[in-house]
Amino acid sequence: MVVAALPKAFPPLTAQECRSDWGKELRVAYSVAKDQDYYRAITAFKRALVFLPKALRDRKLQIEYGIFHSYYLAYKYSDAIESYEGSSLSCGVDSTFPAFRDLLLQVWESYRKCGDDGRADQILQLLESECSLDADKLKLSKSVIDADFPSMIQAGGAFPDRAGVDSLISQYSSQAKSPATARLYQTILPGAGYWYVGQKKAAFTSLVINGLFIWAAYRFFETGNIAAGIVTASLETGWYFGGINGAGLAATEFNERLYHTQGRDYLRQKSLFPILMISTSF
Repeated sequence: MVVAALPKAFPPLTAQECRSDWGKELRVAYSVAKDQDYYRAITAFKRALVFLPKALRDRKLQIEYGIFHSYYLAYKYSDAIESYEGSSLSCGVDSTFPAFRDLLLQVWESYRKCGDDGRADQILQLLESECSLDADKLKLSKSVIDADFPSMIQAGGAFPDRAGVDSLISQYSSQAKSPATARLYQTILPGAGYWYVGQKKAAFTSLVINGLFIWAAYRFFETGNIAAGIVTASLETGWYFGGINGAGLAATEFNERLYHTQGRDYLRQKSLFPILMISTSF
């Protein structure tokens, strides 16, 4: 989605406003924001606030939203939250605000990115009262990102996209690797656990090194070098059990990468990322 191609949320400046100092700065801010130069846009928005007469409350909210929106689009979520909480947007807007829905979507994701799930849930409740469909989408988005399968099934039914959720879970489950199986294979034959998760080089290395340690320990014991045999056998023991644990971790990492890819593809296809749900911009 090209954010700059979205329709504007706010009424255009009048001819008189365009000639004002704050109006000139606001036009600059929007111009550079469309070029995705968000830091210059933020600077221009802030200059516009300095020149803006106090009586123009609606334009103040518009400019403050521009600052917040720029931080959000720049992936500076903590700065976005700081600007939101320090502005009139956090307590001075309602459904009459032209970008109210988009504001809630962005604030929800920003709180989520900052790890503040409590405030994110408060925003979600507010959004639910304004647009239940958007709230259902965010609930599904959250459950997919968190890999919470029971919540995904519940949220998918509300969205509704139960078939899509079932397909995502089925596809992932059919391709995921079992850490327990990887450890079992590695226990039976060093290297087999890594081969199971697709790490063929690691499998070969594990097989060769374990084989060399076992052969060396055997040769030391056979030639009567008991001390060296014990040392070598202890090293092999550590390597062997470390390989078992490593194979389990490799399976877990494989599953995380697999789900991350499939989950993001699903969210993108269904436009469940909040940024893809935004309907207006600069």
